[in-house]
Amino acid sequence: MNAAPSPGESQGVESDRRAVGRRCFLAVVGSAVAAGGCGSAAVQPAAVGDVPAGNLSTVPVGTLRVVDGQPLCIGRDSGGVYAMTLTCTHAGCDIGQTGSVSYEGLMCGCHGARFDRDGAVVSGPAPSPLDHFAVSVDMGGNLTVHGGQIVNADQRLSV
Repeated sequence: MNAAPSPGESQGVESDRRAVGRRCFLAVVGSAVAAGGCGSAAVQPAAVGDVPAGNLSTVPVGTLRVVDGQPLCIGRDSGGVYAMTLTCTHAGCDIGQTGSVSYEGLMCGCHGARFDRDGAVVSGPAPSPLDHFAVSVDMGGNLTVHGGQIVNADQRLSV
């Protein structure tokens, strides 16, 4: 003969059912995320077109800086001048607006993704590196970033 559960036991059984329900819900949501439901694919860089990026004299070797008002940065190392997007590949945040950009590396302030000075992922959640763009210089030393031309990360404008 089964005795009816006491009021305390009844609440315990109901509490267990709710916990299992929450666990099942979280498992389903977690599976959707793992299958690509939330940010597993890299976000494409913001479209910027051709952007003036200052004069070559303002970009000494060993610098990386945000191009004013644009989701991109320009830098210079021993190989030359380069530019890359500041659109984080995780969720599309503008690293120049929400994080930090320096020659030591970049950090997205939205979810903590970190990139080295060349845009390679140092730590997630970003799934891929930052895209690089072509850079040109005119006779007066004025730099232009060509946001519509993605190039290899090792490509530099020799100056």
